[in-house]
Amino acid sequence: MGKNFTDSRAFNIVLAILISLALWAYVVTSVNPNADVSLHNFSVTLVGEDVLSGKGLMLDPGTKLTLDLKLTGNRNALAKVLSDTSHISITADVSDIDSTGTYTLPCTITLPNTITSGTVTVEDRAEKTITLGISKMMKKTIAVQGTFIGTVSKNYRTNPFTISPSSIQIQGPEDIVKQVDHALVTISGNNLTKSFSGEESFSLIGTDGKTINDSNIVSDVDTVNVSMPVVMTQEISLDVTFTEGGGATMDDVDYSISPSSIWISGDADAVTPLVGKSLSLGEIDLSAVEDSGTYSFPIVLDSALTNDSGEDEATVTVTIKNLTTKTLDAQNIDIINVPSGFTAAAVTQSLQVRVRGTEAQLDSVSDYQLRVVADLEGKNLSMGQFRFPAKIYLDNDSGAGVVGGDYYIVISIQK
Repeated sequence: MGKNFTDSRAFNIVLAILISLALWAYVVTSVNPNADVSLHNFSVTLVGEDVLSGKGLMLDPGTKLTLDLKLTGNRNALAKVLSDTSHISITADVSDIDSTGTYTLPCTITLPNTITSGTVTVEDRAEKTITLGISKMMKKTIAVQGTFIGTVSKNYRTNPFTISPSSIQIQGPEDIVKQVDHALVTISGNNLTKSFSGEESFSLIGTDGKTINDSNIVSDVDTVNVSMPVVMTQEISLDVTFTEGGGATMDDVDYSISPSSIWISGDADAVTPLVGKSLSLGEIDLSAVEDSGTYSFPIVLDSALTNDSGEDEATVTVTIKNLTTKTLDAQNIDIINVPSGFTAAAVTQSLQVRVRGTEAQLDSVSDYQLRVVADLEGKNLSMGQFRFPAKIYLDNDSGAGVVGGDYYIVISIQK
């Protein structure tokens, strides 16, 4: 007859293991239910840092805000605590500190409120302290500057940055903040032809020109708005327009302009139409130039362009060559367009008029060929003698002409 399973060796081994486990569970839960566990580098939260800051003080950079804890208690309670250590808090109050130095402060340790009182305890709770270094805090306002690292295309350049805000406030340990000179925004690129605009971060630069990377320094802003204009540049020549007259044509003129050219800049759309062209300063009537003359003209540019040369006025010197001038006595005086209700009579009976041309042209000009005409149309008249401008006509086709535009005659006005 075979053996029963309960009499087998395998059964006895399994039974022995079960009995051992039961005895272990009994010991753990009844004979020795408590255990302990260590928590390392547990974070300490400071209370009253805003009060400390209000006194111009701050925590030393690099201060270690951690403690080691040893918890003792019921295994089940410990397991519950360890399942979520975020409910354990360690705090130290710095609000009573009034000066710089080293301080050892007591720590308040709070366990989760879900743990039954007494089931878990903190070993040496009353002796837990943390040592802090307190430094003087400094606030400082620094300028924000910009720099460009790269290249622009040919005939382009960068203009000064526009940065908003143009200054920022930083704060941190006094000995570090003192070293900060300015904030620097860096823009980079190659062969640029367009302006840059955007929001950018910045670096802190020390008085030695080196970057300061210190997390203990904070600023009131993290980014600034930056504009870096990229403009096209071009040299353009200056010129004037001449109106022929007074017996002079362009063949009879020598002239020079100072400056003869200027440098301009602006967006490519504004500069490109001027490439290869000249800028006209204005017009000169040759009949108003006798032998020579000097004329000043403002250099006027479109509002989209900038005069980089900085000269806002040009001087034009004009010389008439190969011509001579003679003075004739004009006695043929006419008054036209006299307003209704008035009569007008010339008081001036003879006017000295300058005529210019080649010697051959002037030989053919006579006094009687000159006409002096005063036009009173639109004039606000009253009785009496008055000086009026007059225009001189030369009835001669030789090519000679009247020089000068400042001719006047005296006229008597009556009703």
